[in-house]
Formats: sequence, C-alpha cells, structure tokens
Amino acid sequence: MNKLELGKSGLHVSEIALGCMRMNKLSKQDANRVIENALELGIDMFDHADIYGGGKSEEIFADAINMKPTIREKMVIQTKCGIRNGFFDFSKEHILASVEGSLKRLHTDYIDILLLHRPDTLVEPEEVAEAFNELKRSGKVRHFGVSNHNPTQIELLKKNVEQELIANQLQLSMMFTPPMIDAGLNVNMENDPAIVRAGGILDYSRLHDMTIQHGLHSNMDFLKGGFL
Repeated sequence: MNKLELGKSGLHVSEIALGCMRMNKLSKQDANRVIENALELGIDMFDHADIYGGGKSEEIFADAINMKPTIREKMVIQTKCGIRNGFFDFSKEHILASVEGSLKRLHTDYIDILLLHRPDTLVEPEEVAEAFNELKRSGKVRHFGVSNHNPTQIELLKKNVEQELIANQLQLSMMFTPPMIDAGLNVNMENDPAIVRAGGILDYSRLHDMTIQHGLHSNMDFLKGGFL
C-alpha cells in the first residue's frame, strides 16, 4: 500500500482509508474481521465521526479489536465533530465535549486528526481556535482539518486558528464528479457545469498544500495536490 503525506504535516498515511460510518451495523466479530483485513492490506487510516451510528460505530470499532497501545500504534485515527441534532455547532464547548466523547468510545488518549464535519455557516472562528489550542496543548488531538468547506470558509477559520488545516474531506468518488471538477472542465462555457459552486476548492487545495480526502463511506481515497 502506497503512503502519502497529509498536507505538510509530516504525517504519512495509506492512500486508502477505511470509512467506519456503518461499523455500528456489524457484530463485534465481523467488525474485527473488517479491521484486521484492512491492516493486513496495509490500510492504517480509519475515518470516524461522532455522529456515525450515534457514536456506536466508534464504540464497536474499539471493542472489536480490544484497543490496546500496541494496536493503537499501528493506526491513524481520524474523527469528525460539529453536527448535532440536525444542526451545526462549532462552539468551543461542543468541540471539546465531542472530542472527549470520541476518546472515550475509541478507548484512546489521542485523536490523530480531527475534522470539522461540514461547515457551520455562522461559525465563530475565535471559539474554534480556542478549542483547537486546548486540544493541541493537551495532546488530545495532533492534527486538524475540515470537511466540505469552501476556500472562503477555510480562510475565515484561518483568521484565528493557528494550527495547519491539513485536509478537507469532500463528496467525490470515481462514480461522482461533482461541480468542483465539472466547473474546471467547462471554463468560459455557457452551460450549467461551468458554474463555480465550490469556490475553486481544487485549485485552492493545490495552492495551500491541503490534501483532499474523497470517496464512498465504505472506504476513502486521497487526492494529493489535485491528483489521485
């Protein structure tokens, strides 16, 4: 399995990650089999979110492999926060509480990567910065990123956030080429695909060394510098 660096973080991960959104649908034994097979294939990154299965996906993941330090060292664990009860919440209080919940469910002392799960349009970047600083200082989160943010939203966060945002997880797969790609293929055309809906996120990511994570919920690939 080839590896790549996320952003300029120095963190190298497998090109394919295992998405754990539906891990809550599996028995402990089946989940163990899925995780062990992934590790045997060289997949060392596992993508979670606090809302996946209402938190059960993280619990089953950790229970299935009987999470211990020797196992944890083989993994890069990413989780996401910011969605609650049908709305978005990037408040300091919610981010810190979400991370504490994920740490408990995953039976780990730290999260390798924390993503803000979809944009909170009315975000207060100062609160995000305070939460990230506290999580970084405590060692509970090592790297940070976002999910489905456009360039302007990322720049708004950067106004206060000190840590590098190393990744942006976007809706994109081999079977689905969204407007962010279509617009680049239809520049100066009088058709719907020419409309720039994502704010030029592909070019922005390449300019700012921000890795795009993409794929289905069953697995996830990475787009580095704009190329697969």
